[in-house]
Amino acid sequence: MTNITFHGGVNDIGGNKFLVESKDTKVFMDFGMSFSQEGQFFSQFLGPRTSNSLNDLFELGILPKIKGLYRRDYAKHMDFDGTEDNEIDAVLLTHAHVDHCAYIPYLREDIPIYCSEESKLIMQNFDETGSDQYHTAKQRFQIYENNKGLISRATGDKVAVPRRIETFESGKKFTIDSIDVEPLPVDHSIPGVHAFILHTADGSIGNTADLRFHGRRKDDTEKFVQRCAESDLDVLLCEGTRVDAPPSITEYDVEGRIADIVNNTKGLAIAGYPIRDLDRLLSFYIAAKNTNRDLVIDMKQAYLLKLFNESANLKGKYPGPTDKNIKIYIQRGSWGLIDKDLDVFTEKQLHADYGLWQREFLDYPNAVDYRDIAKKQNQYIFYCSDFRLQDLIDVKPTEGSTYIRSLTEPFNTEMEIKEDQVKNWFVHFGVLKREDDWHQIHVSGHGDGEQIKYVIDNTNAKALVPIHTVKDEYHKKWHSNVTSVKQHGIVEI
Repeated sequence: MTNITFHGGVNDIGGNKFLVESKDTKVFMDFGMSFSQEGQFFSQFLGPRTSNSLNDLFELGILPKIKGLYRRDYAKHMDFDGTEDNEIDAVLLTHAHVDHCAYIPYLREDIPIYCSEESKLIMQNFDETGSDQYHTAKQRFQIYENNKGLISRATGDKVAVPRRIETFESGKKFTIDSIDVEPLPVDHSIPGVHAFILHTADGSIGNTADLRFHGRRKDDTEKFVQRCAESDLDVLLCEGTRVDAPPSITEYDVEGRIADIVNNTKGLAIAGYPIRDLDRLLSFYIAAKNTNRDLVIDMKQAYLLKLFNESANLKGKYPGPTDKNIKIYIQRGSWGLIDKDLDVFTEKQLHADYGLWQREFLDYPNAVDYRDIAKKQNQYIFYCSDFRLQDLIDVKPTEGSTYIRSLTEPFNTEMEIKEDQVKNWFVHFGVLKREDDWHQIHVSGHGDGEQIKYVIDNTNAKALVPIHTVKDEYHKKWHSNVTSVKQHGIVEI
């Protein structure tokens, strides 16, 4: 018998954690964070305690309490054994959005993570430009004897264990013990997203991941649907984030509307969009070229483009960091030495003002800082994230500047408060003077109702389980055999 246990991702948007058990094989599909669950208990200034994080998350029902799943240094320190054998054979990662991957850093390092090369690089970008631990687990709660013979706590990178990150090839089957896996690319809002078809001894399981038909890779989604129909699926785990939404505009429509606004902008065109959504970056990049401007990106985006550009398989899919229509914005460092007298503060001190991953961009020929942007504002589309709005203080947008917000619209009170805060910044600098100045241009990474109905109608699965949704009534309307599952519920094949 084959079982699927839904440890997350049901009656919820995100937090996918689906454990498939067939014969002696145990495989998780995704291991992500539920924003709604975390939001019930935690906030920016209230989180799991470092010394007790696993137990905190177990107590609140946020992580499943499964021995042999979590990293030994955490498990031992938190009295959750940590000496037992590993019983989980793999994690199949659909993509590197945090609601699908955020809890991977809690997992044992010897559990292989199977993912696309794009997802691997996005996780690398998380690690190397921040403090995440997707590729390497930096051991906590370890003690060692230092060179003076004193017992000390291990910190930072003193004890770092690499994870097993295994990249698969799109469309090429591979086997994890008794389960055959088909990874199939689908269209979503970041690169490298894959749906899965799992062939077990008792039948076949499909997992749509997050998908749509209105992006740059809609043909991939169509091919996945066709492959599901050919596979005689026993059950399809089908997303439904926007099942109640009307038909969507396309990514190409976004690109065109951006260009129209920029063409009518006399000053600086300012852009806000998801930092790792390279399709949206591409929309702004093409709009910039079509309006005779350069796209100014931040160093985190530049680093991600660098990783993609260095890959033999991915080079050329997106502009490289030295592209002639790209400028890399060098923000103020910790001391803010970018505009200081280097006869007083040396070149070495300037480089020390930035992280190791940032320093090479200081010497790029297309590097710019606020002084360059301020002088020629009508020549740029300037990326400004919600976390770097302070850069506007340096740039000082001139009269006739615009702001294009290309992120999802608020769907809860916290997001509404955040959006009001963003508006305050642009009102302060005179970019927003009336409601019409707020340009919200965005398409979701998820299919609308018509698209999800098409998936359900054409995959021809014998049974359906709604995932990544709080509105399963639509799935029940469109399919005759739908099972709604609660968290930790089990479906048998």
